[in-house]
Amino acid sequence: MNPSQIGGLGMGATAGGSLMQAFGGLSTGFAQKDMYDYQASIAKLNEQIDKQNAEFAVQQGEQQALKVGMQGRFQAGQIKVGQASSGFDVNSGSNKQVQESQHMITRLDTDIVRSNAAKTAYGFKEQGAVAGAQANLYTMAGDNAMEAGFMNFGTSILGGASSVSSEWLKGQQMGLWGSPSGSDSTAYSP
Repeated sequence: MNPSQIGGLGMGATAGGSLMQAFGGLSTGFAQKDMYDYQASIAKLNEQIDKQNAEFAVQQGEQQALKVGMQGRFQAGQIKVGQASSGFDVNSGSNKQVQESQHMITRLDTDIVRSNAAKTAYGFKEQGAVAGAQANLYTMAGDNAMEAGFMNFGTSILGGASSVSSEWLKGQQMGLWGSPSGSDSTAYSP
């Protein structure tokens, strides 16, 4: 193999390596985008689940409040029956106050159940908002990874072209492709 063939082989290897590096950078960008897109889809799914859980918490709270209200009315009825069996007027005096107290306790219990359900729903809504924000961040990261992949591709191509050009100039100065610039010598000398 003569020196010009070796020089040509070296330039070809440099160009090939630069192309492989360019496509590797592009491939990495695509792979990272796919990964971030997957993570974004999981975060969006979590956001939807949290929204549904918030709705379920409110519905469950209403069902529990209804149950507490029914139990309270049952107790109120038992109190009134017990008072009536004693022979006293159930609509006045301390009998009436006991009934009103029982109604207040029932309202308080149902309000507590609804409040707890609202707090639970709020927690799920907050988790959903965080998941939605995370999904947006993953989407942005994927877009950035794709742009970085294209930038790496372009940088590798330009860097490779620069390296090949530099090697060609060195080979030209050494006389690998004919006479060196500024010299009439055609012989190769190390």
